[in-house]
Amino acid sequence: MTSQQPAQPTYEEIDYRFDDGIAVISFNAPERRNALRNQMLYDLWDALDIADRDPAVRAVVLTGAGKHFCVGAELTGPDTLLQALEDDRAGQTPTGYREPGGRVSERLFDMRTPVVAAVNGDAVGGGASIMAAADVRIAGDKSRFGFVFTRRGVVPESASSWFLPRLVGITRATDWVLSGRVFDAAEAYEAGLLTRVVAADSVLDEAMAYARVFVTETSPTSVALARRLLGRSWGHPTPRAAAEDESRVYASRLRTADVHEGVMSFLERRPAVFPPLDDHPADYF
Repeated sequence: MTSQQPAQPTYEEIDYRFDDGIAVISFNAPERRNALRNQMLYDLWDALDIADRDPAVRAVVLTGAGKHFCVGAELTGPDTLLQALEDDRAGQTPTGYREPGGRVSERLFDMRTPVVAAVNGDAVGGGASIMAAADVRIAGDKSRFGFVFTRRGVVPESASSWFLPRLVGITRATDWVLSGRVFDAAEAYEAGLLTRVVAADSVLDEAMAYARVFVTETSPTSVALARRLLGRSWGHPTPRAAAEDESRVYASRLRTADVHEGVMSFLERRPAVFPPLDDHPADYF
């Protein structure tokens, strides 16, 4: 377990704290149910980037302040969404507009560090989409979910059209996205959107306990590489291509300190003490 205490950045729209190997990142606008503004998404991207680059951070827990996780874009008038687009200068690229929620989801996909979403209340619109990009999703039994874009005259964003079918299948994703209906935690769990459903008042505790496993029991390099293998698997046309990736990475790891420690800790019946992340996962592919 790490004893390092890295600097903890401060933000306008989110909260960041370090808890013994875990970066806890919270949407921090409970007075508006953590509705998204551009600045919140900029802050979130930056916080994820800082956590992912910090060797002391072995896991990230993403949650919401107050009673909700995130209810999607803040809507204050008919031109709210247009104004947000026009104000988002970073999204105006030479190849076309790139909305900030999608940039956050891309950063989540590229993480070396595992991310556990502690969904302490409703997750709707962009909130549901960003949640879907986490590795593990633990939600309260009273939480509600909705990919409500068609009911607001827009279309899916934050890469939800990529993540959602992969989590729940195209039939359920089509139902949720086209209808824009709101559904409960039981339906979300049954479909595979959620990893676990727990009592509403224990969501963060359960998420922290799950994240603690990454701090105390797993190799950070192995976790990063496993994440990349899973992400790449969707682009492979056959199992052979996935097996080739696995074989190459597996063989490259066998002479490392990670494998020595993993095997010896098992044989000696003691907790493993793995070395820090030793490379970027992309270097193996």
